[in-house]
Amino acid sequence: MTPTSNSKLSYRDTTFLGLLRINGVKVLFNWSFFWSFLISSVPIFYSWKKGTFTSDFISLSKELSATLLGASAGVLGIVIAALTITLTLFHNSLLPKMLETKLIHKFLFPYWFVVVLWGVSIVLCIILNFFEVYGLVQSVAIVFGIELFWFLYATFYTVQLTGLVIRLALQRSQMS
Repeated sequence: MTPTSNSKLSYRDTTFLGLLRINGVKVLFNWSFFWSFLISSVPIFYSWKKGTFTSDFISLSKELSATLLGASAGVLGIVIAALTITLTLFHNSLLPKMLETKLIHKFLFPYWFVVVLWGVSIVLCIILNFFEVYGLVQSVAIVFGIELFWFLYATFYTVQLTGLVIRLALQRSQMS
């Protein structure tokens, strides 16, 4: 089956923002976002209420930033490998129709998004290390609070992405 004229890709449809436009912002604000916000808000609110936000989050940053950096980098590699596996699950005869209906965009964008999440998590951890070295105390606490939320969001979104791979595998098994 050859692609129809409707399935021609424009450059705009292949960019991150183009795929986000096709998928809609609802793909960003899902249960992963909600639970990450809820879980990360608890220690932030508690330490803020206690008046120990800066000292608590500096201590947490010293204990966890290197671990979070390693975990983020490791999961980033795993997600890229999962993308490869997912691409093999697409049936070649369905690809033109999936392209025409932009269904393939909806399956592939979550991978791009989760790679961005893990990439930003890595950058935040590196920034934390610089801030700690240069003694930017208040900045360390704030960036660690952001990293806590971001790491949880990336983790939960990766779990959600695992569900996508499972659904694709189950759908692929139904094809002859």
